[in-house]
Amino acid sequence: MHTIGATSGDSDFPRRSRIWLIAAMAAVFVLSLPNLQYPIGRDQATYCLIADGLLKGKHLYRDLWDNKPPGIFYLYLPIVQLLGCAPWLVGGVDLVCVLAVAFATFCFCAKYLKPRVGAVAAVLYACWHNRKGYINAAQPEVFLILLVYGSLALSELEGRCPRLRSFAAGLALGAAFWVKYNALAFLPLVIFLPYLDTGHLDGPCPRLSLTISWRDWLSRVDALVGGLAFTIAAVLTRIGLSGAWPAMREVQFQVLPRYGAMIVQRTPHYFLWALQQVNFNLGNWPEAGVALALLIAWRCRDFHRTVPIFLAAASGFLVTASQARFNAYSFETLFPFLAMLWAYVATQVYDGFQALSNHLAHRNWSAARIGVWLVFINCAYFPLPVPAMRQLERYQGFEKWCRSPEKSYESYWWSLGIEHLGGEFQIISYLKKHSAPGDKIYVWGTAPLIYFLSGRECPSRFVSNLALVSDWAPEAWRDQLVQTLKLKRPRFIIVERRDAIPAVSGTTLDSQEYLVRYPVLADLLHHQYRLAKAFRNFTVYARLRAPAAGGDR
Repeated sequence: MHTIGATSGDSDFPRRSRIWLIAAMAAVFVLSLPNLQYPIGRDQATYCLIADGLLKGKHLYRDLWDNKPPGIFYLYLPIVQLLGCAPWLVGGVDLVCVLAVAFATFCFCAKYLKPRVGAVAAVLYACWHNRKGYINAAQPEVFLILLVYGSLALSELEGRCPRLRSFAAGLALGAAFWVKYNALAFLPLVIFLPYLDTGHLDGPCPRLSLTISWRDWLSRVDALVGGLAFTIAAVLTRIGLSGAWPAMREVQFQVLPRYGAMIVQRTPHYFLWALQQVNFNLGNWPEAGVALALLIAWRCRDFHRTVPIFLAAASGFLVTASQARFNAYSFETLFPFLAMLWAYVATQVYDGFQALSNHLAHRNWSAARIGVWLVFINCAYFPLPVPAMRQLERYQGFEKWCRSPEKSYESYWWSLGIEHLGGEFQIISYLKKHSAPGDKIYVWGTAPLIYFLSGRECPSRFVSNLALVSDWAPEAWRDQLVQTLKLKRPRFIIVERRDAIPAVSGTTLDSQEYLVRYPVLADLLHHQYRLAKAFRNFTVYARLRAPAAGGDR
């Protein structure tokens, strides 16, 4: 196997490659250390809570509802088992994930470009990921891109048993499929890129070819698809044997398509909105990097090195776009490859300034050389102040977290408006004082963190009420919830306020306001519960000692 990014006669390459890698990983670690302070967001709390339920013998979809594929919950199983209910769980996992993706980004980029480009790309990826805060932390897309990198690495390995390695690559891609179904958009990349010969793209007759024979390629693709199919079949068999297949079929094949189509059907001028979302989540600079990279690669006749990066970026964007909603975390499948393109632009621009400086030095134009480097310094400095200030704020928050983690979470600086972290920790403290670990509680809202950190069990399979307040959900689910609450009679019911997510649920009503549309639940609260405590964004109702007459019949 050829050394990544090496050129003939470059005997010093491995040592310099290691130096660039160590420098990049050190920078990524320094940039990402404050991630430890991240609170557990709404999505991540759901992953943790469902993983905890699976560890206790419950079954996904049947006993624990969510509309995501099962892979993310299985990935969180060992994390929850190892770390328990640690409030810093997501921050710790995200720190490890950033380091892993940055390392994989370096290796992938250095193979096609140079180690210094890979080092810059790794640092840029960490900056863009960390800029989004805890919303993007340890999300399915982060694990997906790691699995895709793993699949590519297994396909690219040389040596004995190529079909076995291809089968293992298929297993990794199958795992990515169960994390996000649209991971299959990476299938063409994994099938072709490891065997693609791009050496003739800059010649007079540009063409692509394979580095192995078509027969060997078909043999390896056959093994890879076999591994992919095996993973898909194994998970379906596991779910079927657990008795959860009917529930999964309802959620994934009946309800999920309605939910996915809602954003397209209800958004006026959807494609214009989609472009705005792309610009909002990426900003102008990352987008401009693609155009600049294309221009430089064309001008320098460098497509033989950059085409693999462009293909990977196109696959990553296809995964993002296929989700239709363009959430911030959906761009995690694109960030590493955009970072590679910008790193390529940055190093090429630096080389251009270096060449101009050498030309001026040859003519003994010292003042002009100084002017050239002053221009370069100003260009390099221009994008730095805002990220530098943001990083300083992150370290200030990290210092606060080190002194008092719980107080840090309660007054977290960068919390989303619909995530009432301070109120959630108040409720958790209240429940620990006024209930026993074996008591059941129900949160009528979107705050699964309360269950996870309080250690109190949810009596229903609906750990969040998004499935119950949304117009894409079956009416039978609402009846099912009330029947469960009447049967199991949780010690407390907590009603949340100001938690409406219209883009998901299709309604602007928050959980408390929605009780007007849900009179059966409102009636249960009125007859079987009393007001126990009111907080800013939550109201706690305590169960009466005995059910009201006729209230439980």
